[in-house]
Amino acid sequence: MSIIESYGQNEENSSGNLWLGYMTFEPRVRKAVKNKVQVPLVLPAFPWKSVNKVEKVLGALPDLGEELALARLNNLCEDIQAIYPPGAHVTITSDGLVYNDLLGISDEEVFHYGAALRRMAEAKEYHNLSFIRIMNLLGLTDKAHMTKDEYLESVGNIRETLVERYLDPTFIATEAIEQDRDISLTYCGYLKFLSKDLRHSPITEGVVGKNEYRRVVKQVAQDMITRGKAFARAIEVALPDYVRLSIHRSTGLTKLAFPLVPQPNHFSMTPWHCCIAVTAKGEFRTAHKSSLIDSHDVVEQKGRPYFFRDRSEVWNWDGVEFEFAYPKTVIVRAKVVEGQEPPKLGKEEMNKLKELGKGFSPVITVGFST
Repeated sequence: MSIIESYGQNEENSSGNLWLGYMTFEPRVRKAVKNKVQVPLVLPAFPWKSVNKVEKVLGALPDLGEELALARLNNLCEDIQAIYPPGAHVTITSDGLVYNDLLGISDEEVFHYGAALRRMAEAKEYHNLSFIRIMNLLGLTDKAHMTKDEYLESVGNIRETLVERYLDPTFIATEAIEQDRDISLTYCGYLKFLSKDLRHSPITEGVVGKNEYRRVVKQVAQDMITRGKAFARAIEVALPDYVRLSIHRSTGLTKLAFPLVPQPNHFSMTPWHCCIAVTAKGEFRTAHKSSLIDSHDVVEQKGRPYFFRDRSEVWNWDGVEFEFAYPKTVIVRAKVVEGQEPPKLGKEEMNKLKELGKGFSPVITVGFST
């Protein structure tokens, strides 16, 4: 429980307890330990990349941000396994289909993002993570793997089914926002990202004037709160013994606020609403594309933009590629050129490695001649 809590970042409260939900989730952890099975955790997250691809993100598919986030979740499970051999397991329940139509994101884009995320976790061998779609959560299918056609055919009226089955008919979003601190924090978070997201969404194409735009933003946020309430209940019913993690700021009473890419002094942006900026000081900063494009370089991976990197002399190194990993690893890999001897690490190269070592740890070299 202390390990799980150490990964969290809940709001301060007058009781002095950092995690108000400790007593709620302790019996669930004790049950797993008693049965000598993995401690089950669940995280509703990883919906899609922001609809605002002009100012916020590099594209529609997962990039270094998602890679770091998945690594952190997997690392949490490994830390638990170090003191409890069965370890832990995180089930990621994508909430993409819960909200995508409200923001003007297609079902097809949600599928491609989720499929790429699964491939990423498999390629990185994050064995402590698994994924479950909303149609599985609702019991509408038992297929763990779906083709795009199967996925799109199963979407149907899935959002209506979710609300009809799991939303309390007396629930009123505006009242809940005023009365429930956790819901209020989530709502404020929605307003913050929607105010920028919807600038480049088909949802607001015909909207004229700032007041009307703000009205649309508030309505979308309230609709998201309503559906989110139903989604949370669906998770609780389907996965009653799980410890609930959350990407939203929270009091910690019913979930643990879990920053996916932690930032100093504030709660980090989620990877699907930002880009990652790697610095020579060993930092993985979260920021919108518009704030980085003039001061950082875009680095591609497999032919598409993957992250930003600061313009430090330490990266000016011919014949090498840099690879980054959670939490502070940098791999300096020599490019293999057929018919040529691998490069050596001379005095200049060693100085650059030393400079990288001031922020990154470990610094790993691969492919250089001895």
